[in-house]
Amino acid sequence: MYTLTVKNNYVWQITADAGAVRISERGGSHVFENLGNAFLDIPGMGQMAFIDLGEKKIPGYDVASETWGVLVRSNTSEAYYRYEGGGILTATFDEYGTCTLSAGRNTLIPVYLDELIVDVTGIPTSN
Repeated sequence: MYTLTVKNNYVWQITADAGAVRISERGGSHVFENLGNAFLDIPGMGQMAFIDLGEKKIPGYDVASETWGVLVRSNTSEAYYRYEGGGILTATFDEYGTCTLSAGRNTLIPVYLDELIVDVTGIPTSN
């Protein structure tokens, strides 16, 4: 499990847990302790998902050697966090809604994963 601190300097409130947690605009913050899976709703920006990977590792990103993992996905970027013991992540939103994700320790790297893979069918081919 890991700890996620959300600092909100954005012009709108950010919510989590389907609205059960509300993080006030312009200076609000919230600490999620012993977190597994979660997502944040950021108005005008979409959602940010925190996916608890447990011991599973993302293929192709062997640089991170720690036991436990979290995949963070937003509409345009992903981050991969590996940690030992209790992990520490901080998501700081600026006044424009841009998020800076940082780790108190262990490994945090950007990763690049497809959001959608299309398995093409129905197009005639000439042989």
